[in-house]
Amino acid sequence: MKRLLATTCLLALTAGPALALSCLRPTIENSYLDHAKAEESYILVFGELTNKRNMVHGPKIPGGTGARGESFTATFVGKQASRAGFDRPLETTVAVSTTCAGPWCGSVNFDLPMITFLEITPYGHRLTEGPCGGNIFYTPTEAEEKSVLQCLRGGVCNPDRR
Repeated sequence: MKRLLATTCLLALTAGPALALSCLRPTIENSYLDHAKAEESYILVFGELTNKRNMVHGPKIPGGTGARGESFTATFVGKQASRAGFDRPLETTVAVSTTCAGPWCGSVNFDLPMITFLEITPYGHRLTEGPCGGNIFYTPTEAEEKSVLQCLRGGVCNPDRR
């Protein structure tokens, strides 16, 4: 009986971490640096996603809460960044995907101002968001806008700011 109780307690103590997703809070500077050193090419943009269409849901996750990844197209309307700021008007179709890690999935909001990184592909632009975020910064503050532009201009880009 003691052995059964000890085993049950041990399982209860070790099962907890496997059931939780732990994400560090992303910063716009870290995200900029990650995208700048990636093999893929990205553009930095400020604007909104609108006109969601062509929705395809990902597979159901066994034991999940009903959350699923999804893919769709949308229209991005806003401005692309240059060294002078967010000054290049941009309206483009974007292939959007949300990915999952177990039962936790990324999500994308519409009609909210955002700073994000659009991947340049042979087929157009792509945006992917996972469960921990880090690719999209909604309703960015003036400080976030200033920081990411400073990174783009080659200035101090402090990834440890929290």
